[in-house]
Amino acid sequence: MKTFPLFVVLICFFGFGMNFVATCFNGLTPVVAFAQSVAESDMEIRIRLDHGKDLGQNFGSLFEARTKDGKYVLGAGFLGLYNTYYPNDRHTVHFFIRSVSETYEAVVTSLPRPGDLAGTYLFSEGHTLYAADPEVRRWNAEEGRWEIDHLKHRGRIRIGKDLLHFDGGEIALNGRSILDPPGEGTYSRFYYAHGHLFFYHTFWAGKEGYRPYVTDPEGYTKLYACPWHPDEGEQVDLSKAIVLTVPVVGENPFSYGQFGNEVLTCSNIGGLYAFNGKTWRTVLDGELKTSYQVYSMLNYYDRLLLGQYPTGEIFAYDGSTVTHLEGWPPRMEGVSSSAREAQTMTLYGGELFVGVWPWGELWCYHPDIQRWIFVRRMMTHPPVTDKTTHPYEQECIALGGVLNQWGQRVTSLVVLGPSLMISTSAKWPSEYDSKFAFLSDDRWKEYGAVTRLDIPGHLSAPLRWTDGPTELRFIIKDNRMRIVQDAQVLAEVGIPEQWDVVTDTAPFKSIMWEDGIYGPFGGATLLHDVIIGSIVPRR
Repeated sequence: MKTFPLFVVLICFFGFGMNFVATCFNGLTPVVAFAQSVAESDMEIRIRLDHGKDLGQNFGSLFEARTKDGKYVLGAGFLGLYNTYYPNDRHTVHFFIRSVSETYEAVVTSLPRPGDLAGTYLFSEGHTLYAADPEVRRWNAEEGRWEIDHLKHRGRIRIGKDLLHFDGGEIALNGRSILDPPGEGTYSRFYYAHGHLFFYHTFWAGKEGYRPYVTDPEGYTKLYACPWHPDEGEQVDLSKAIVLTVPVVGENPFSYGQFGNEVLTCSNIGGLYAFNGKTWRTVLDGELKTSYQVYSMLNYYDRLLLGQYPTGEIFAYDGSTVTHLEGWPPRMEGVSSSAREAQTMTLYGGELFVGVWPWGELWCYHPDIQRWIFVRRMMTHPPVTDKTTHPYEQECIALGGVLNQWGQRVTSLVVLGPSLMISTSAKWPSEYDSKFAFLSDDRWKEYGAVTRLDIPGHLSAPLRWTDGPTELRFIIKDNRMRIVQDAQVLAEVGIPEQWDVVTDTAPFKSIMWEDGIYGPFGGATLLHDVIIGSIVPRR
């Protein structure tokens, strides 16, 4: 694991003397203020963190702990997630409390539609939610409406204090272009990780259609890993890039992922490629005649999960092999098992959520109960059937159109504050035409809808980037969860009254540092960890 200068983790519980607290934390500042805050809190986990240099790496888990009575799990960390075109905000920290035996009914709220198309995709940056179709709009939560965004870029990655943004074949740093267009062909699908800029370069050579690569003049798709960092403050130098010519002209990805020191990308014909910082290797060969597409990649404990089509299930990568997790997630009763797609994934409330095409299914997996729970279908129509693979298939065929045009996607799962934001789409964000009479009376507007889902026990907040150490505090007090950075409250939310037991049962039965549901920590080292009254041995 890559290490950086300083990462101190300390945990305190209400009811212990100030002198003991001050002794334990001698050398950390401000000691007196810290002791006072502990005395006023029911439970507080304090982390002193230095990210080190931001190279686009996943920061992973901070901790995961089980209460002494075994009833609750608490954890915190950073999502390593890329859902169909859009990575998550890497600088957002997540804090959860999960009952090991109970599940809670979600509170569902509909937001106004962001546009007039039958589909939209969401992403977030900082505290703000964005919708990408038909144009980029941001959600004004205070006024309850969508507004045109002035940046207009659909892809955004924060790197330290800088913002990398891209759209189509363009990429810019803080508004300044850093990569000139190619002399032939186009660049697409940018990503930044482990100090490298990744993208695809396709040249069709005046021909159409996917085809095996023969020679460059006859067309090619090349996969770039170019060393670069915002500190360089200059154009990307493509002469330094490590380039892989992929087997099929036209390959392009829906997602990227990270596992350890590797960066992975899977093309739309099933080519899974991994870059270790020096060389590319092919994990899985793509095949033109075999459907195998990965729409989502998510770090989950010690695996990288891949949301796949056409099984609609998850595959897991362990650093060498890819394993099919059959039944992850299950299939909604009454629908076909064919042409299913696990398009979106995320971690919310300490559970794994997955959105599945073509019936708009939302599932979650509870790690303690170890079973899948059907959350809801994101559409109310038509009635489910296994006589066709997709909704409205026969109606589309009768109109001479694409038979799966009105299949139902869960396009986005974005965790924002205490909530999970969800969007839907038809096969693509298309315009509605009155010829689709089966979708009249505004039934078509369920495509392109945005929904907020809330369950108790989750809170997230974007961190203010610091080039040196920063202090994070995860607090449970007065039936509220709080995230604090350097004495500033970033976010807070209420929790159920019966969850007082979480604070009553501290200290923890067990605790993992630098590990948990968000995967291994990737940003700094754990110098020491202290629980008042006992010492947890260092790993």
